[in-house]
Amino acid sequence: MDAQLCLGVDAQPAELGLVRRAVRTWLAAQAWPSSAADALVFAVVEAFGNSVEHAYRGLDTGRVHIDLAVEPAGSGRRRATAVVTDTGRWRDGAHCTEGRGNGLALIRSIARGLTVTTDAAGTRVTVWTDDEDVLSVEG
Repeated sequence: MDAQLCLGVDAQPAELGLVRRAVRTWLAAQAWPSSAADALVFAVVEAFGNSVEHAYRGLDTGRVHIDLAVEPAGSGRRRATAVVTDTGRWRDGAHCTEGRGNGLALIRSIARGLTVTTDAAGTRVTVWTDDEDVLSVEG
Protein backbone atom coordinates (compact mmCIF):
# COMPACT_ATOMS: atom_id res chain seq x y z
CA MET A 1 0.00 0.00 0.00
CA ASP A 2 1.25 3.48 -0.86
CA ALA A 3 1.83 5.95 1.98
CA GLN A 4 -0.12 9.22 1.75
CA LEU A 5 -0.47 12.52 3.59
CA CYS A 6 -3.19 15.08 2.88
CA LEU A 7 -3.11 18.57 4.38
CA GLY A 8 -5.48 21.51 4.06
CA VAL A 9 -3.78 24.69 5.23
CA ASP A 10 -4.88 28.32 5.43
CA ALA A 11 -2.99 30.38 2.87
CA GLN A 12 -1.18 32.46 5.48
CA PRO A 13 2.57 33.17 5.80
CA ALA A 14 2.43 32.05 9.45
CA GLU A 15 1.67 28.50 8.23
CA LEU A 16 5.00 28.05 6.39
CA GLY A 17 6.61 26.51 9.48
CA LEU A 18 3.70 24.13 9.99
CA VAL A 19 3.95 22.95 6.38
CA ARG A 20 7.73 22.51 6.66
CA ARG A 21 7.44 20.47 9.88
CA ALA A 22 4.54 18.35 8.65
CA VAL A 23 6.26 17.40 5.38
CA ARG A 24 9.64 16.75 7.05
CA THR A 25 8.05 14.64 9.83
CA TRP A 26 5.98 12.63 7.37
CA LEU A 27 8.96 11.96 5.08
CA ALA A 28 11.02 10.85 8.09
CA ALA A 29 8.24 8.43 9.05
CA GLN A 30 8.54 6.99 5.52
CA ALA A 31 12.32 6.50 6.06
CA TRP A 32 12.90 8.91 3.19
CA PRO A 33 16.63 9.76 2.72
CA SER A 34 17.43 13.11 4.32
CA SER A 35 19.08 14.64 1.22
CA ALA A 36 16.07 13.82 -0.95
CA ALA A 37 13.78 14.97 1.88
CA ASP A 38 15.50 18.36 1.99
CA ALA A 39 14.77 18.87 -1.71
CA LEU A 40 11.12 17.87 -1.42
CA VAL A 41 10.52 19.91 1.74
CA PHE A 42 12.01 22.97 0.02
CA ALA A 43 9.87 22.39 -3.08
CA VAL A 44 6.63 22.00 -1.12
CA VAL A 45 7.29 25.01 1.09
CA GLU A 46 8.21 27.12 -1.94
CA ALA A 47 5.06 26.06 -3.82
CA PHE A 48 2.95 26.74 -0.71
CA GLY A 49 4.60 30.15 -0.33
CA ASN A 50 3.82 30.95 -3.95
CA SER A 51 0.15 30.15 -3.33
CA VAL A 52 0.13 32.36 -0.24
CA GLU A 53 1.87 35.26 -1.98
CA HIS A 54 0.34 35.13 -5.44
CA ALA A 55 -2.88 33.11 -5.67
CA TYR A 56 -4.83 34.89 -2.95
CA ARG A 57 -3.42 38.41 -3.20
CA GLY A 58 -6.14 40.89 -2.43
CA LEU A 59 -8.47 38.25 -1.04
CA ASP A 60 -9.36 37.78 2.60
CA THR A 61 -8.91 34.05 2.76
CA GLY A 62 -7.89 30.95 0.89
CA ARG A 63 -6.79 27.38 1.43
CA VAL A 64 -3.96 25.37 -0.01
CA HIS A 65 -4.14 21.59 -0.27
CA ILE A 66 -0.97 19.56 -0.06
CA ASP A 67 -1.02 15.88 -0.96
CA LEU A 68 2.07 13.71 -0.63
CA ALA A 69 2.51 10.09 -1.60
CA VAL A 70 5.36 7.61 -1.63
CA GLU A 71 5.03 4.75 -4.08
CA PRO A 72 7.24 2.17 -5.77
CA ALA A 73 9.24 3.52 -8.73
CA GLY A 74 10.73 0.26 -10.00
CA SER A 75 14.08 -1.44 -9.40
CA GLY A 76 13.43 -1.37 -5.65
CA ARG A 77 13.28 2.43 -5.59
CA ARG A 78 10.53 4.71 -4.37
CA ARG A 79 9.14 8.02 -5.63
CA ALA A 80 7.73 10.79 -3.45
CA THR A 81 5.23 13.04 -5.16
CA ALA A 82 3.80 16.25 -3.74
CA VAL A 83 0.81 18.07 -5.21
CA VAL A 84 0.16 21.62 -4.00
CA THR A 85 -3.22 22.97 -5.10
CA ASP A 86 -4.90 26.33 -4.62
CA THR A 87 -8.13 27.82 -5.92
CA GLY A 88 -6.73 31.31 -6.37
CA ARG A 89 -5.68 33.16 -9.49
CA TRP A 90 -2.46 32.49 -11.41
CA ARG A 91 0.07 35.34 -11.44
CA ASP A 92 2.86 35.25 -13.99
CA GLY A 93 5.45 36.85 -11.72
CA ALA A 94 5.83 39.98 -13.86
CA HIS A 95 5.12 42.13 -10.78
CA CYS A 96 8.03 40.62 -8.82
CA THR A 97 10.94 42.81 -7.90
CA GLU A 98 14.52 41.94 -8.80
CA GLY A 99 15.77 38.80 -7.09
CA ARG A 100 12.24 37.43 -6.75
CA GLY A 101 10.15 35.23 -8.96
CA ASN A 102 12.65 32.36 -9.09
CA GLY A 103 10.72 29.83 -7.01
CA LEU A 104 9.65 27.51 -9.80
CA ALA A 105 13.12 27.58 -11.36
CA LEU A 106 14.62 26.66 -7.98
CA ILE A 107 12.17 23.80 -7.55
CA ARG A 108 12.92 22.58 -11.07
CA SER A 109 16.66 22.60 -10.36
CA ILE A 110 16.44 20.30 -7.32
CA ALA A 111 13.53 18.01 -8.13
CA ARG A 112 13.33 15.03 -10.45
CA GLY A 113 10.27 16.60 -12.09
CA LEU A 114 7.86 19.51 -11.91
CA THR A 115 4.58 20.32 -13.62
CA VAL A 116 2.41 23.39 -13.18
CA THR A 117 -1.20 23.39 -14.32
CA THR A 118 -3.36 26.50 -14.20
CA ASP A 119 -6.97 27.01 -15.12
CA ALA A 120 -10.07 28.80 -13.87
CA ALA A 121 -10.20 26.46 -10.85
CA GLY A 122 -6.72 27.45 -9.63
CA THR A 123 -3.16 26.21 -9.80
CA ARG A 124 -1.75 22.74 -9.26
CA VAL A 125 1.99 22.25 -8.75
CA THR A 126 3.19 18.65 -8.89
CA VAL A 127 6.76 17.89 -7.89
CA TRP A 128 8.48 14.56 -7.42
CA THR A 129 11.79 13.08 -6.41
CA ASP A 130 13.12 9.57 -6.09
CA ASP A 131 14.77 8.11 -3.03
CA GLU A 132 18.13 7.91 -4.79
CA ASP A 133 18.09 11.62 -5.62
CA VAL A 134 20.56 13.61 -3.59
CA LEU A 135 20.53 17.35 -3.22
CA SER A 136 23.91 18.36 -4.59
CA VAL A 137 25.75 21.06 -2.74
CA GLU A 138 28.63 22.77 -4.46
CA GLY A 139 31.23 24.04 -2.07
